[in-house]
Amino acid sequence: MLRSYLASYVRHNRGSVTSLAVISFVASALLGLVIGVSHMVVADYLARMDHLGQAPSVTGSTVAFGAVTAMSAVSLVLMLKSAFGVSMSMRIRQLGVLKSVGASDAQVRRLLLAEGCALSLPAACLGVLAGMGLSLALVAAILALTTESRVYEPIIGLSPSTVLAGILVAAATIVVSALLPARRLGRISVLRAISEGDDELSSRRRPGPLFRALTRRLGVEASLAAQSLRARRRTMRTANASIALAVLAFVTLMNVETLSHLSTQVTYFERYDGVWDVRVSVADGAAAGADGALLEELRSMDGVASVTLGDEYKVESGDLFYNVLVDSPAAEAEVAQALEDRFAGDKNVEVLSLSAEAERDASARAGLRLFVDVFAAVLACIGVSDVFASVLGRVPERRREVSQLLAAGITRRQVRGMFTSEATLIVVRPLSWAAALNVVVTALAVEASPVTWEAFLANMPLAHVAAFVAACWLLVLLAYRLGERQALRGDAALAVDLT
Repeated sequence: MLRSYLASYVRHNRGSVTSLAVISFVASALLGLVIGVSHMVVADYLARMDHLGQAPSVTGSTVAFGAVTAMSAVSLVLMLKSAFGVSMSMRIRQLGVLKSVGASDAQVRRLLLAEGCALSLPAACLGVLAGMGLSLALVAAILALTTESRVYEPIIGLSPSTVLAGILVAAATIVVSALLPARRLGRISVLRAISEGDDELSSRRRPGPLFRALTRRLGVEASLAAQSLRARRRTMRTANASIALAVLAFVTLMNVETLSHLSTQVTYFERYDGVWDVRVSVADGAAAGADGALLEELRSMDGVASVTLGDEYKVESGDLFYNVLVDSPAAEAEVAQALEDRFAGDKNVEVLSLSAEAERDASARAGLRLFVDVFAAVLACIGVSDVFASVLGRVPERRREVSQLLAAGITRRQVRGMFTSEATLIVVRPLSWAAALNVVVTALAVEASPVTWEAFLANMPLAHVAAFVAACWLLVLLAYRLGERQALRGDAALAVDLT
């Protein structure tokens, strides 16, 4: 019976089925991308610690990356939950008819759950595999930018257990995302399902302060937008949460990257500026003392201004440091190259050039910034896709609403202004939540770092954040423009909808 019902549903609702499968594929691909990148980032960190001979530890960046990964996973669940909710709510009256002829709440719930899983699980499995393949390409591109800054062999690859875990997580996400709206719709009464459906426009809650302020100051379009969003607050709650998580995760990553860059400047480049241009480090050489012959050789090299010993910040390391200052950048490169040739093959001696270190750091930062930008794009897709599903999945409801507004004397231009205002409010509200939370997170991070507030405020990534928010708003506006075209299509159709 269930199989025949699903086959009939697929034949008569190809558009809805295709849309749900595409959303499941995209969401699972993003989940696979997050899992794949997370796995390789952890593997790369362990490889780096093993090369340095250090024990892995939990750092601020580790916690921030873990938090962002968790945020993206939660956003994907919310995105799929919203898509399933929209798809199921479109058939609320049909479910009411089924219950009126004897179907129990449990049977309706199982029907919706089986339908969602049958239509989405195959697409989800393919999406996870595609996302993990994309993660391999992304990590390879980042490593290509940071080749010169690495002194160990990076790890690019995904284990079979990671792929299997990704598929299981995607399957569990599909099941949970389908179960949440199925449970809610399975409990709806027959009378409400047939007469009202899942329409929330009959809400009678007292308007909030935002709605009252918009009504007084920003005109009829903004007040209508606030009223419409307030009436559908439950269905738009997921979209608001998804965008808030996306903005919060992006801003957190950008601030962490900025603090990491400034901390490196303070604790390394500024600290050693004027102390050495080229350094020769001898592992465990402090006990044996300085090599007089090497000191004379360093001082006699062309372009060398002075040579000193030691490092006050690494006294307990047991290493011996020869600090060489030169009189020009060209001399720095020549001296560093000569010393690298001199100690080639000696694993106990390391030659560093401060300028070369700065270039390697810039290369590594470029790779990290590429990763942050791509990860932010993934998070933006998660949040905005939820808006597309919420807006385009409820076109019939919006057509009825627009019909009522036009009948009441509202012009088409004002209706378009209402849709634009809705798109703006959908971005502004979660942006304000994310900004409030990020202020707390950033304050704690700055206080725990060696970076001063003046330095951080002077280097805040405002341009990147503004570009990200603008891109989110434009995509949300695109979703509303598409929904607006459907809602305003044809005067005759609007008249029919009104009746």
